[in-house]
Amino acid sequence: MKKIKIKINYKGKIHNIETVRGKLLRDVLEAEGISYLFPCGGNGRCGKCKVRFVTGAPRLTSADSTYISEKELSDGYRLLCRCVLDRDCEVNVPGGVDEESIVAQNVDTGVFSAAGGKNKYGIAVDIGTTTIAAALLGIAGNGEVTVIKTGSTINHQRQYGDDVISRIAYASDEAGLKKLNEIVTADVKELVNELRKDIDQNVDLLVIAGNTTMLHIFRNISVESLGRYPYKTKNLEIEQCDFYGIKTVLMPGFTAFVGADILSGVYYTELIKKGEKRLLLDLGTNGEMAYYDGSKLKICSTAAGPVFEGGTIECGVASVPGAISHIKISDDLKTSYETIGDKAPIGLCGTGVMEAVAELVRVGVISSDGLLSDEFFEDGFSFTKDGKVRLTQGDIRNIQLAKAAVNSGIRQLLDGEVPDKVFISGGFGTNIDYEAITPLKMFPGSIRGNCEGVGNTSLKGALKFLSAALYGEKNEAEETALLTEIKDSASELILANKDDFDDTFVEAMNF
Repeated sequence: MKKIKIKINYKGKIHNIETVRGKLLRDVLEAEGISYLFPCGGNGRCGKCKVRFVTGAPRLTSADSTYISEKELSDGYRLLCRCVLDRDCEVNVPGGVDEESIVAQNVDTGVFSAAGGKNKYGIAVDIGTTTIAAALLGIAGNGEVTVIKTGSTINHQRQYGDDVISRIAYASDEAGLKKLNEIVTADVKELVNELRKDIDQNVDLLVIAGNTTMLHIFRNISVESLGRYPYKTKNLEIEQCDFYGIKTVLMPGFTAFVGADILSGVYYTELIKKGEKRLLLDLGTNGEMAYYDGSKLKICSTAAGPVFEGGTIECGVASVPGAISHIKISDDLKTSYETIGDKAPIGLCGTGVMEAVAELVRVGVISSDGLLSDEFFEDGFSFTKDGKVRLTQGDIRNIQLAKAAVNSGIRQLLDGEVPDKVFISGGFGTNIDYEAITPLKMFPGSIRGNCEGVGNTSLKGALKFLSAALYGEKNEAEETALLTEIKDSASELILANKDDFDDTFVEAMNF
């Protein structure tokens, strides 16, 4: 095959590469050791991987025409993930957002205490789609149980997609699964090494929670069946194995899309409490929920997508320094905002996205049916003077779809009942200003004002099990039985099977 020469300018360094005509630019970068994030898994569905060809721009693809303006196309811009190299060329590849400093939802140190025990150590891990969080727990000689140290890392699988569906697609063949398995196990090993380096003895136990897809990939179990109906899983039971030479317990899950992270949250929050109606919402890269009506546990998942973590938003970013996290807009449309780490604004994270839309609705820039006013319809509403951080009409539609999925899912799950307590887990639930997002009408009126952010309940549930298991086999067996009871008691509500779900969803689209 004909050879072509590629000159790549990446972060100020020039890479001169010879390759064969017809290769994808993303494959050339990967072979060169240049990592790049593809939020949609490289499927040309988000438009966030624009690069500029100085010379030799390849032929346009339909994805290029969809996400890139005519002026940018004429200036040589293309979507990196779709570029098929067909001639000698020079291309500038931007560095993108550095997600290594992403803010992960963890736990406070010293949050657990108990009486009686031995000198033991354990580590709890939550494998999230975006981040992986971990905590080192110790039982001192006096019987006190303490979270000694915490750690977190970005889930480096993100370079192959920022949501579960993208990961499933990438891991649908053996090579893709092997690659993602190697990435996640390396990330967990690095966290374990970081947490245990200062203790004077071995770690006795690891307890790992996460959504069903992440745990399947961690186990190196095929996820192909998770991506197509009827979404069959390989294993949802509590499982013991050996990881990195350490006895390891993998928390059980409910279903393909309501996994061990949610079951761990139900376990931690003691959702199943006689005499009380309790609702647990997890708003991360998707929307999962569990409701105990006083006698029965019901669960469901909603197709909310990664909006709550800045995904599918043109200027959306993860929770990294510089991400706008809170925002206010005055009646004369002047904007003020807070950024993570008080850094210069680079985009909108999940809480910033939702508060921005709520504020624009409140001041009348966005109508009740989700349309930007004429002044901002074409170019969007800018929050920064340079116009680089803005909200577009397409963004608003994605937010409407996400918030409608949550609202209609809650209403179907509650079926007219009003819960006594509402727990919202994850970074979004902890950091959002519930009063500020009232105009979104994301939550049904019956639960507004009754929401409590409870942090990373997936990790907290893993810690709860870990603290019991370190006391001995009897305690571990009792907690294992409780987890199994929770798992077996749940009934799944399939929203797509509800006759009135479509009507509920459409109604919930409005602000």
